[in-house]
Amino acid sequence: MFKARLSVWLGVLVAVVATQFAVVVWLVNQSELERSRSLRAKDALVQYLDLAANKQRLKVWFAQYLLTDAAPVPLRDRYLERMQASLVELERLHALEAADPSDQAIETVSRQTLAALQTNFEALRAQILQAQPHTPHPNPSSERATVWDEMLGVFDISQGQDMRTLIAEAIRLQETHSRATEAAAQTALERSRRLAIFSILSTIALSMGFVAYFAWDIRRRMAPLLDGTLALQAGRMEHRIAVHGRDEFDRLSLSFNRMAEEIQLHRANEASQRQRLEDAVAQRTQDLHAANQQLLEIDRSRRQFFANISHELRTPTTAILGEAEISLRRSGHAESVYREALERVAATARQLGARIAELMSVARQGEDSLQGERHPIDMPALLQQALEQQRGAAAAQGLDLQLQGQALELLQALPGQGLQLRGQAAKLGQALTILLDNALRYTPSPGSVRLGASLDLATPQPRLVLCVEDSGIGMAPEELGRASERYWRAEAARRLRPEGMGLGLAIAADIAAAHEGRLELQARPEGGCRACLILPLDAAAQD
Repeated sequence: MFKARLSVWLGVLVAVVATQFAVVVWLVNQSELERSRSLRAKDALVQYLDLAANKQRLKVWFAQYLLTDAAPVPLRDRYLERMQASLVELERLHALEAADPSDQAIETVSRQTLAALQTNFEALRAQILQAQPHTPHPNPSSERATVWDEMLGVFDISQGQDMRTLIAEAIRLQETHSRATEAAAQTALERSRRLAIFSILSTIALSMGFVAYFAWDIRRRMAPLLDGTLALQAGRMEHRIAVHGRDEFDRLSLSFNRMAEEIQLHRANEASQRQRLEDAVAQRTQDLHAANQQLLEIDRSRRQFFANISHELRTPTTAILGEAEISLRRSGHAESVYREALERVAATARQLGARIAELMSVARQGEDSLQGERHPIDMPALLQQALEQQRGAAAAQGLDLQLQGQALELLQALPGQGLQLRGQAAKLGQALTILLDNALRYTPSPGSVRLGASLDLATPQPRLVLCVEDSGIGMAPEELGRASERYWRAEAARRLRPEGMGLGLAIAADIAAAHEGRLELQARPEGGCRACLILPLDAAAQD
């Protein structure tokens, strides 16, 4: 079985690695032991050297003491403390060497030397501490020489041994021992390094062989399964894998063959069901799309209808309120003045009723109701009527509303030139009212609004141009192209009049288009805006 073979090989690999690890650990411990021996030998050598140096410094101090009586006592105590510390450290190091069997020979020699040095140090310290300044003597030089000879005996001789020779021999012995232990430590470290490299390389080689063998075996056993997977991915559900044994891969092959059979059966059923479902979904989607388009169109028509109603009712209502407020503020005038104001209110109210009737017609028939029967239009009367309707609102806002130049004379002379404007007077009056209302609404006080007319004969068909100019907030050049879109308003207009809906210019543009003309907006260099209705003229009918 593949699993059993894999477990055996893994066990062998783990055992080899564990053995190599144990050997490497042992070698590392040996290297550490040799390094500790080398460090102890070096520390002992340093302490012997410090002991000899401090002893020499103490001798110099004592000579100064004999000659001048001015040698500093703290310096003497410091030298004694250092010598005592060196002896204590040597005692500790020799105790460690005594515990190591390999250091027994050097430890025996060092212990004898250390005992002699300790005895000499005790005698020297006692003699140094008892020394007193010399008293007057007939021959001071002779006295100092005697004291110096006595101290030299203490410094250099102890129990018949020459301390200088003893310390020098101890230093030589420690140097030899230090070099030997350092060489042993280097040898152990090199041996550990070589064995570690060998262990690592052998483990890598064994692991690579193990991985290569099982990778080859797994790839050989997985190839049929991979081919079967690719066959299923390509849609060949009849593909089956040959089974030759009963190990894990053979059982996986059997499971793959049973899975392929199930997939083949389910795919056949799924194909037939999917086709039926797709047909039903396509039909239902088509029905829903048609219904959704119908609902969207109904909703659009409803929104536009109510927007038109709100705008159509607002403009005449504004004119009526303006006339009424002007009349209420007047007092002491003749009855004719009030009659004229009431007549204008009545005329505007009739127009309001006509707008309501037309909007109801739009709601019943759609916007095609704009295309009605056309009649010749009395343009001077139309301009005068539009001007009079807005005059009250202009006065209430403190604005100057006037007819520009020779507009009336020009319009009265059109029939004499064989030209006339045909269309729906009520609709054109509505468009003019919208333009005047917009100009008044977006012109701050004090300001002016002018209604003018001109004739364009440069085109094949003569055109009448009706323009409303104001000194108001105007529009940026990049905003003029969108001004006639429904529900769109310029930024400055929204700040000044946040309650608007952006329908007036769109309705005026529709009315102009219904008369085969267009609405054109321009920015005035001196500020404000110019809105023009450009309408084609027809030849006047002959009797």
